[in-house]
Amino acid sequence: MTGLPGPSERPGVRGVPAHLLALHSEGFTGSVVLSGAPGGTIHLEQGLVTAVETPGAPSVESLLLRSGRVHESAWVAAETAVSGVDANAAAAARDRDLGAVLIARGVIGTAELDVVCAAAVVDGAFALALAGPGVRETVEASPPARIALRPGITPQRLFEETTRRTALLDRLTGRPPGELARTRIRPAALLGAEGPRIPVRYRDVLDAATGRRTARDIGFALGRGVFAVLLDVVRMDALHLLHREPVSGVPMAPSVAPRTARSGPSTAPVGPLPRRLPGEGSRSSTLRRPTRSEGAPLASDSPSNEHPAERTETTEKSAP
Repeated sequence: MTGLPGPSERPGVRGVPAHLLALHSEGFTGSVVLSGAPGGTIHLEQGLVTAVETPGAPSVESLLLRSGRVHESAWVAAETAVSGVDANAAAAARDRDLGAVLIARGVIGTAELDVVCAAAVVDGAFALALAGPGVRETVEASPPARIALRPGITPQRLFEETTRRTALLDRLTGRPPGELARTRIRPAALLGAEGPRIPVRYRDVLDAATGRRTARDIGFALGRGVFAVLLDVVRMDALHLLHREPVSGVPMAPSVAPRTARSGPSTAPVGPLPRRLPGEGSRSSTLRRPTRSEGAPLASDSPSNEHPAERTETTEKSAP
């Protein structure tokens, strides 16, 4: 990362919310880079949050392309036009803004783009709030986001909306939202007569729920925000439309230790092969693989990865 360190390194600033509030009061322009899982970058212009880029939530590009609002060919053409602009040109600030190019080409309207950009900012902040705190770095000389909300959102307003979303999910499920976000979901085995009456929005989620995808994965697949998908999952669970797999522990990272080569063939003496004696069956019992009836576990008897479905205890339907 290049650039000069910003005000984040000054003592007395604790936590990202307090730090962003301090940057807002100073009219800071630059970015705050957060490490960790998922981590991300918060872009600010004159103290306002204009973009939040994180692997934990769909970006503006994903929201526009996956939802079908913008065709991929139009997006690529706009990117090509932006990349060909001279950075030293007088109009570079405008012409290098991907959003402005999309609007100028008639690909999307100003109001619709603002709505999508604002949704990406808030959803990205929500995704970051679900993760634990990480190390942050403030960069003043960082390039602006390729596509951003202008003017941006005040940090205070962003915190209030993030808190509201977190509290709503906590109230509806009775469990931390981060746990729900890590849960893999799949459709219920039998939807019965309710199948034809399922709303299209819910059916899209069911079609995308493979049993391996989380709400974040489904959000990327459908071009929807993580919070919106989580809210759908809670309501669909109350209607018994899906199963939620219990959250397992943090997956273990693969070992990076060097593998130890085998030391060679065993030096233990090998005895003679068993001899068949008169009156015995065609196969010696000492070489026979145990059967199920004898209670010995077979390779296929290993515990299944399937877990009982969990149901949300709250069935509240009135949620903003």
